[in-house]
This record gives sequence, structure tokens and C-alpha cells, in this order.
Amino acid sequence: MFKAIQKFATDEAGVTPVEYGLIAAIIVVLATVAVSAAGYSLHDLVGANAGS
Repeated sequence: MFKAIQKFATDEAGVTPVEYGLIAAIIVVLATVAVSAAGYSLHDLVGANAGS
């Protein structure tokens, strides 16, 4: 059992997609915080592009 856990912990296959997912999530959070701090809402951004 210990060898299986150790093998799982040292296996680096599939790490890159997980890292890209985390980076994308961080970018989304930072963009949301920046837009909120600037005082815009989603309705303001979407409404301006939709012509309303």
C-alpha cells in the first residue's frame, strides 16, 4: 500500500493540464476582482456590447 501511495506521489504525468487549469482559474478570479473594483457589473459590460 505504501509503495502505491509513493508511486502516485512521485508520478508527474498529467501535472501540466492541472497546472494550466489552476492558472486559468486564477486569471478568471483576478479579472473578476479587477472589473468589480473598477465599478463595472456584468450587465454594464454585456449591455454595452448588445446595444442596450
